[in-house]
Amino acid sequence: MTTRRLAILIMMGLGLAALLGGCVTTALLLPTAVFTFSPTSGESPLNVLFDASDSQAAPGGTIVEFAWDFGDGTAGQGKITSHSYETAVEQVFQVMLRVTDSLGQQVSITAQLTVRPAVVVTREVSVEFVWPFHFDASGDDAVNLNDEYFTLQNTGDDTTDLSGWTVENERGVRFRFPNGVLLMPNAVLTVHSGSGSNTTSIFYWHSAEPIWNNDYDLAILRDSSGLIVTIYPIISC
Repeated sequence: MTTRRLAILIMMGLGLAALLGGCVTTALLLPTAVFTFSPTSGESPLNVLFDASDSQAAPGGTIVEFAWDFGDGTAGQGKITSHSYETAVEQVFQVMLRVTDSLGQQVSITAQLTVRPAVVVTREVSVEFVWPFHFDASGDDAVNLNDEYFTLQNTGDDTTDLSGWTVENERGVRFRFPNGVLLMPNAVLTVHSGSGSNTTSIFYWHSAEPIWNNDYDLAILRDSSGLIVTIYPIISC
């Protein structure tokens, strides 16, 4: 074979290679990111389950990371995960999932969910001091402590949990109801200044001296948070 013919064949081969190189391309496939979540909206605190099980890696690869941005400044990991949202005002959170496969390729997807503040149901608490309020015991108050007592009544329509509620006099001497004390609608309970065994409707202050001033005093009822529910003035006629 002559040198000229060999050169022509080489040139033809290079041209064919160039032609093929210009026409044949290989598409680079990316992974796909897909996720569902439930519930899609609701009241705070809202616990949401996120599921990215339908996400797929590119051919020849596997998914090595599911990275979540929950849209409230927190992040998470995993194919299936959950997150709790808390808010005092209605907010729309943008959730992002970023999928990474073993080929080093990444893709992300976003979705929105709405969280509303919880609806606070308020009810009026109606617990009052009622007669008899026996602030002046018969005879010597210091000797007859259990004849010094006050009465509370639930004048509302709902049962009231008195756990941690207190009654105090003007000097700040305080009685605290134990846990589990429930006062049904229209029910009454009595608290004696002296000692004895508590029942569901009769309680004892276990004081060693009289609680109430016979001339003038104040009985202050507070709920478990310390807020005043009612005040009963004691005035001797």
